[in-house]
Amino acid sequence: MLATALSLVMLGFGGAGGLINMSYQLDATVHNTQWITGHFHLIFGGAIVIMYFAIAYDLWPHVTGRALDSFGLMRTQLWLWFIGMIVTTFPWHYVGILGMPRRMAFYDYANPAIAPQAFSVTMSAIGGFILLLSGLLFLLVLVRGQFGARDEASAYRFAVPLHMPARIPVALNSFGLWLALMVGLTVVNYGFPIAQLMALSETNAPAVYVGAGR
Repeated sequence: MLATALSLVMLGFGGAGGLINMSYQLDATVHNTQWITGHFHLIFGGAIVIMYFAIAYDLWPHVTGRALDSFGLMRTQLWLWFIGMIVTTFPWHYVGILGMPRRMAFYDYANPAIAPQAFSVTMSAIGGFILLLSGLLFLLVLVRGQFGARDEASAYRFAVPLHMPARIPVALNSFGLWLALMVGLTVVNYGFPIAQLMALSETNAPAVYVGAGR
């Protein structure tokens, strides 16, 4: 439950950033900046990977026949992953808004023009070390469990609602509504800019090439 809750929080932040990326006008500002790096790390490295940890903790006793009883370490590991991912990705979003490109091999922060970005980059590095600590703690939990006492894992059970629903709305029990919303959002975000480009005479004018030396 802890992993699921933390995953949903990161998914919320990452999804909010995804709305920026889906907007043609706003994406033109943050495209190919560290904002994009922060966004997909928060989604995939945060919301998804933390659930992999929870699945591993759940499956390990079934695979190995040994119980995992380091619950305090498990909770600490999950919290460290959450905190590390937030500390890593939030500064990337900020410096992306400032215009930091995604792919640069070297930054001279003595340059007054980019000196304000140095603190944010340092914070993201600290977040990376927190993630590393969380990953090592994850391995420690599994190793301790492997050397623990043998135990037969209980069978999987599925949750049952206290009050069975009498009727489930079709819109909430199919993909139709969500596909319609996705198509509508895409049309709203990209329809007008594309139509505007198609209407411009500069866009529709045939290209004229002049060969060198002719």
